[in-house]
Amino acid sequence: MKSLLIIILVFISANSIAQEPTYSIKNLKMNDELSQYGAIYQLGNKVYYSRYKINSFGSVDKNRRGQTVFTLYEGEITDDGEIINSKEFKSSDAFVFNSSTAAFSSDRKYMYVTTNEEKRGDVYKHDDKTRNLRIERGEYVEGIGYKNFKPLSFCDPNYSYAHPAVSPNGDYLYFTSNIPSAKGPTDIFRIKIEGDNKFGDPENLGDLINSPRKEMFPTITKDNVLYFSSDRARGIGGLDIYKCIIDEDNNIGNPELMPQPINSRGDDICFVLNDNGKEGYFSSNRAKGKGEDDIYYFEIIKE
Repeated sequence: MKSLLIIILVFISANSIAQEPTYSIKNLKMNDELSQYGAIYQLGNKVYYSRYKINSFGSVDKNRRGQTVFTLYEGEITDDGEIINSKEFKSSDAFVFNSSTAAFSSDRKYMYVTTNEEKRGDVYKHDDKTRNLRIERGEYVEGIGYKNFKPLSFCDPNYSYAHPAVSPNGDYLYFTSNIPSAKGPTDIFRIKIEGDNKFGDPENLGDLINSPRKEMFPTITKDNVLYFSSDRARGIGGLDIYKCIIDEDNNIGNPELMPQPINSRGDDICFVLNDNGKEGYFSSNRAKGKGEDDIYYFEIIKE
């Protein structure tokens, strides 16, 4: 009986090891000494990501206060995961300051963007409220692209709302915020999408997900797996990437720390998985990178 038990335990252990994925990663050729982060898939071979805005003189753009400006870029994905033919995302709604960390509804009808301050044409205010982050949503117009960006109705200008992610069925919007019900400096919340810019009440994802530290950058796969970053205790480095499964009743499971080389001693954020479940991107400021933040491409080579 003892020998049989040992054989069973070895078999279980071997299977557990075999099921652990192995990742190969590479730093993209497009990365430079500046900051690139937050790659997100759109349609086909198109991808959006955030980086410093480059002006017509080839230098980093700054706002009237002398602060560097982040904006969205769009590019094309090659067969080996490189991002090429990048260009600044253009919309009829020109953002004055930062725009970053985009997300799309599953039907790609809506684009969600993290931004702050006012858009051109709005009444520009010089106060702290305009510096808070907010989420805006634009609608796709055939032949034109995404336009008519407007702040989501639940965004209170006294707090920040950022890093949107839409559930596969379109029922929920996940985001990062520092509203009063946050347990730490920033928590991850979700809110029921009830109609055209109509939402339920923000729901804190609870103690399993949110700690007394920072939680941010949620993304969701087509299989309803939530990925996010946290600098909670017992991680590998600064911000680490975690994942957890959301079941059919929208209950959220225990978070699992992603292994190396996805996580490192640096800050690791913005994990996104392609619909094929075999490849994706994440961002990191780990040692031996090219810039402040780099975008890394990964493949799952063993499961």
